[in-house]
Amino acid sequence: MARFATREEYQAWRASQGSAHDAGLSDAAPAPNTDRAVRAGKPKQGLKEAFSGMPGWAWLFVVGSLAIPVVCLGGAIPGALGFGAAAGCASVSKRTDWRTPARVMLCAAIAGGAWVLLLAFAVGVASLQK
Repeated sequence: MARFATREEYQAWRASQGSAHDAGLSDAAPAPNTDRAVRAGKPKQGLKEAFSGMPGWAWLFVVGSLAIPVVCLGGAIPGALGFGAAAGCASVSKRTDWRTPARVMLCAAIAGGAWVLLLAFAVGVASLQK
């Protein structure tokens, strides 16, 4: 985060960063209700968009990651771990600027790492119950 010596420097920087209607706002005025992702040019993705357009091989890693909460019979931590790994694999698999072997290896690392973290979590929980 940038630090500014004076309020005027900050306001000049803020005016150069935002759009025309953001430039005249003071710090006391409420910020406009705009979505940062849309302002940055990247629209939000829903679940359907996140998993559409993936190559066929990527589904192996997505399903392998989504198996984590199924194997654990639910739970917040396994669910977050499984869905996070699945979303990561889906995102990496759609990167067309990377070569396919690199994408496959990274997806394997993400899914395998999620399973290793699950194992470490299970060992930690089991050691606490002794």
